[in-house]
Amino acid sequence: MNRKDHAYRPQLAAALYLCATFSIIIGVAPAISAEAPTPGEVGIDMGAYQPDVAAGEEKSKVCVACHGEAGISQRDNYPHLHGQRKTYLLRQMRNFRDKVDRRDPIMTPMLEAMTDQDLVNLATYYSSLGGVLGSSTPSNNGVDEVMPTPAVDKAGDVAVRTEPPPPSAPAAVTPIPATSAVAHSGDPSAGKTKSAACAGCHGMDGRGTSTLFPNLNGQKPDYLARQLTAFRDGTRQDPTMAPMVQALTDQDIADLAAFYATLK
Repeated sequence: MNRKDHAYRPQLAAALYLCATFSIIIGVAPAISAEAPTPGEVGIDMGAYQPDVAAGEEKSKVCVACHGEAGISQRDNYPHLHGQRKTYLLRQMRNFRDKVDRRDPIMTPMLEAMTDQDLVNLATYYSSLGGVLGSSTPSNNGVDEVMPTPAVDKAGDVAVRTEPPPPSAPAAVTPIPATSAVAHSGDPSAGKTKSAACAGCHGMDGRGTSTLFPNLNGQKPDYLARQLTAFRDGTRQDPTMAPMVQALTDQDIADLAAFYATLK
């Protein structure tokens, strides 16, 4: 990218925000389905399993080192899971485990030995804890979500894992280097204005408008900034997020992360 391209970047970002805000005001924001996910969106037939919160709590002991007791993270670079949406959690864990579109030297080995039932139990446990990420506010968030339909492979068979494969050796927990966006001091007020472009999926209050979209309210700002930067720079792939964040500057990302972290 040359100097001229950089000169146009702020104007492009501003145009995206104005378009998104105008769309919301006149009621023509992109339609987001609140229905159950379609086959293949989650990859696990949740309807085939009886969620067990107690079993999920027991299984969550292996997650405490990074995500904290009850999913309340004490580490800036690891997200709160406490109060996150059940279907979103299940999809992300399945993607890490099966190397679908997310791979991580820590998460993938940690999840490889888990069955579909384990993942359903974990997602149900964390989603039952509260409606604000990292807060002890009581809620039935995610417990009553409509169960999505199963993923079907090309042969017509439902993809279900009932027995764990031999586990890989987990990687050591190491600090994640700070990104340039995290290094910026975020402005929550500026982030609130910029968040208009995010409201179609994540709501004006940071709560996902579909079971597949995560809650952002109360999330760790460093974690949010790293994920937005990864989407923008292409190190994390998503067909919806990539174009939405492409024009964001590091300061824009820091502002958005600071804003969502303040929401309760």
